[in-house]
Amino acid sequence: MEKLIVSERETHCSYISYISEGIISAGIKDVRFSLSFDAQRILLACEFESQGAERIRKIVEEKIAEIICVGYKYREMMPLIQPAGLSAEEREVLLAAILAADFVEDKKYVLSRLKEMAHHSIDGFYLFRLQALRDKWKGVAQCVPGYFTKERLSEFMEYLIGGSAGKIFLKDSDVYDSRCKKLHRAMLIENAKSEINIFREIVLSGAGKIECLGELSVRQEDFLKKYYAGRVGFFAENK
Repeated sequence: MEKLIVSERETHCSYISYISEGIISAGIKDVRFSLSFDAQRILLACEFESQGAERIRKIVEEKIAEIICVGYKYREMMPLIQPAGLSAEEREVLLAAILAADFVEDKKYVLSRLKEMAHHSIDGFYLFRLQALRDKWKGVAQCVPGYFTKERLSEFMEYLIGGSAGKIFLKDSDVYDSRCKKLHRAMLIENAKSEINIFREIVLSGAGKIECLGELSVRQEDFLKKYYAGRVGFFAENK
């Protein structure tokens, strides 16, 4: 048996859940999980057979990279990006779009910095190994004007999704990728379900096409008309 430990501040327990759920959803069998708490930290220990070690480590590193590039990046940039001219919801859309714009590049960089260690301290890794990435994010935040019009936000969203051929599915309050896998990166920003989290999830997907599988709320209709006009489809029974 091999053992891998991931630790975080106790206040970030949702990040630990994100990692364990990622392993479980991958359908890997014979993995034993245990949680422990020490000095306001939460530790997740995963025990598994040696033959599954490479796959499990890859999943853990992928999830840590997503935690950094969504959860930590949001926490880093949110206080720095508060332009006038937008509503609270529109500012959240802007933040999600900024996260999504460099997500692939940022994630690739974080993965390159991760090592196959027996113990991953997420907050320690972020603070001491990713200074260059944090500086980059601060530079991006400084480029956001202090006054941001609704028209400029629409243009930025068009830039983000304009070249994307990806498709997602929207059903009630859930978002799925093209393989019908439920997306939940937005939980790294806000753990509880809310309508703004649905909008974040849509934007974070980077998809250029949305297929609706159920009735839309008034706010969902308004959001899709604003930013995804001409990119929304409905199953026949919902037309």
